Amino acid sequence: MDMMVERLFACDAVIGRPFKLIYQQEPTLEDLRKRFSRIPVERALVRSIPVQYSHPSLGNRVLADSLAGQTAFEGVFTLLPEDPEPQFAEMKQAGMRVAMLKLDDAGAVRFSRKSWCCGEVYEILQARRIPQIISWKSVSADDLHGVMTDFPEMRVILTELPRVGRHAEIEALLKHHPELYLCFSNSFSIQGGYASLCRRYGIHRWVWGTNYPVSEEGASVTGLFYSGLEQPALEAVAHGNIERLLIEVQL
Repeated sequence: MDMMVERLFACDAVIGRPFKLIYQQEPTLEDLRKRFSRIPVERALVRSIPVQYSHPSLGNRVLADSLAGQTAFEGVFTLLPEDPEPQFAEMKQAGMRVAMLKLDDAGAVRFSRKSWCCGEVYEILQARRIPQIISWKSVSADDLHGVMTDFPEMRVILTELPRVGRHAEIEALLKHHPELYLCFSNSFSIQGGYASLCRRYGIHRWVWGTNYPVSEEGASVTGLFYSGLEQPALEAVAHGNIERLLIEVQL
């Protein structure tokens, strides 16, 4: 495949056996590597599926062990709201620079994402400039606005965006919160395309993903390369913005 950018860096890959069988086969690092090599995708942030239905202390170690010995794929560390400092020490030891709060896929752990419950975690994420990945499907716009108002310098990467012509809530969030970043993938489309968002909010607000393993990654590549973005914006979305965010982390 002739590349139109220096490299591709996917920000939304997940691996591991799901709590309920929803894929034809378990998404493994080997399968991820094989599929990404066809594009080719040079680097990726990788989240753990099992960490969402096990305790993060176990799931994070399993993910770190799975990714050990290579530099192409970097893990996303899963956090709980209580006793954050030891968790961030483990995150640093594991060499991970992006975080997410534990979801409630199995109904085992329930807690509010609002500041009154997770404020200590948000304070550290903000102070250390650690990006937090949040799925659009897991949070309300009101709650996200409230948290980012309380912690205006906390960096949030919003994934699993809806396929809509225009989305008033997302655009309002972009206007209010300069540290909100959107992940472009095949699950997200917008009237006027990516280029229209880059013109309105700048080329630094976007990262790129493939929605692996749910989607065929070629669709995300096609959407990016035919987005109408000029080369500087194309490079920023394809890899430059996430690389800058990772460099600026202060673990």
